[in-house]
Order: sequence, then C-alpha cells, then structure tokens
Amino acid sequence: MKKLLIILVVTVAIGLSSWQIVQSQDVAGPVDESEIIVARYEWNGTHEISLATLNAEIAALPEYKQRDYRSKAAKLLFLEDLINQKLMLLAAAEKGFDQSAEFQKKADDYKSQLMVERLTEIEIDEKVVITEEGLRQYYEENKGTYVDEEKVRATCVTVFDKELAEKTLTEIQAGKDILDAAKELSEKGLLTGPGSNPGDPGDTGLFARDVSARAQAFVDVVFEMEVGEMTEEVFEQEVEEDTYYMIFRKEEHEPERQQTFEEVKSRLEYPLKRQMKRNRILEWLEVLTAEGKLKTYPELLPPPVMPEEEEDPENEKSGQ
Repeated sequence: MKKLLIILVVTVAIGLSSWQIVQSQDVAGPVDESEIIVARYEWNGTHEISLATLNAEIAALPEYKQRDYRSKAAKLLFLEDLINQKLMLLAAAEKGFDQSAEFQKKADDYKSQLMVERLTEIEIDEKVVITEEGLRQYYEENKGTYVDEEKVRATCVTVFDKELAEKTLTEIQAGKDILDAAKELSEKGLLTGPGSNPGDPGDTGLFARDVSARAQAFVDVVFEMEVGEMTEEVFEQEVEEDTYYMIFRKEEHEPERQQTFEEVKSRLEYPLKRQMKRNRILEWLEVLTAEGKLKTYPELLPPPVMPEEEEDPENEKSGQ
C-alpha cells in the first residue's frame, strides 16, 4: 500500500543537516556521499535518496543548468522536484503503466532510436575529422560562394516635394555642399528614402546592385556614375504610387572582391562537416546494404489505386 512522504519539512531538515555534516567533514577527510541520506520516503517499501544520487542527478544536467543548483537552497528545490518525480513514477508503476502493451512499444521504439543514434555517433560523427587541408580544399572548390559583391555609397537628398528638390539642387549648384543640405532638411524632418537616416543624414551606406528592386533605376544610375560625380538635375524615382525626388553624389565604389581563406576560415567548418557527414552516411549505407544482402522486389508492389472517374453529367442526362 502506498505511503507518501512522512513530512516534507523533515526531508528539508535532513538535507540541511547532511550538507552541514559534509562541509564539516570535508576538513577532516573525504566523505562517502552515498552514506549521507538527504531524503527518505515510504511507498510499498522504504526509499532513500543519498547525497551522491542528488549530486549525480545535478551533474547529468547540461552545464548551463548545473550552475543554477550550486547553492544549498537551489539544491533543496532540485531535491524536492526529484522526489516528486520519483513518487509520480511509483504511482504510474502501481497503476501498471509499465506493463501495458502501448507503453512497452513506446519504450522499445525509444530504445531503438537511442541505439541508432549511438551507432550513428560512432560510424558518422566520430569518423568525420576536419583538418586544415580539408578546409583549404573545400574553400578552393567553393570560392564562388565567398565573394564580396560590388558595392557603392552615395550622399543622397530624397524628398517628396519636387519644388523643394529643385530649390535644393539650385542651392547646391550655387555652392552649398550636399551634406549640409541633407543635414538641414533632416533637422526639418523633410528627408525620406535613401539618405534619410537621422544619425547620418545623406549617407546611403554601401549597397549592392540587388539592394532594392523597387528603386532599381536609382541603383543603376549610381553604379554607372564616377566617384565624385553628382546628378545635374533632380532624379525622379517611382516606387509603387509614390514619387521620390532625389539629388545624389557618388562617394565610393568597391569592386567585387574574392574573400581570402583566412577571412572565411571560421565559416567553412560547418558546411564542410555537413558535406563530409552526408558522404560518410552514403558510404556507410552502402556497406550496410552489402552486408545485409539487400534485395528488393518492386514488381510485387500493388499498382496505385486510381480514383473512380466522375460521371459526365451530360451523359447522365442523355442516358449514355
């Protein structure tokens, strides 16, 4: 007959006194933690949890979780959860869940999964070794993946008001710097689109040819300009139902550049490992297929069941 914990407070008290004993005995010499009982409960017999068991349960957690259970108070909370878990397992066993066919099948399925996972670790994970030579070879075979795109940067004044844009262009052509014009319009909250960043008014930042399909006309013009060249008239860019009026000067042009091995080395390991695992899996499956003397008989598979053809309403009316 089942019996619950005598009193949880007693368990907590036992735990506190036991850890205090451990701390005091550590000075005198090693302590056998398996002899220190931190919890005792009754359920069809007497069950005990030792300090060794408690510490082992905590040590089995991921390292980042272990850090949460370093203090005595945290260990007591963990002990309470551990006791509750064990009591629930005993209650489930008492109801015969561990004997049910459904439970046994799930247990067998999980056992099979663990076995396959462990075998895969041995045959795949542990046999895939990344070397410097392998990384360099992968880099050479995939150089096209590691290329910096051609990019440009411009100083840009973008507004919705055409008259304001034309007035601003006139001022710039009369001697005002485009950067000063961008700052003044930004302070008034009149900038929009490219170059409207209030933290750096006018600066578009570096961008590639595919930065915006909606503003492709603007992008194409900037790429074709010479560094230092500025628009001679207000440029109009249609974006859906809006029209942007733009004045811009090209500031930088970075050509396409092949990234070096050293630059991308840290990013090569993951795709290389994935490729090597895939190749190793195929090799391993070939070995298993050969050892298993696999034979298949596709001709014995039944033909697919075809859906019944719907009757033609016109045929039904005509009696055909």
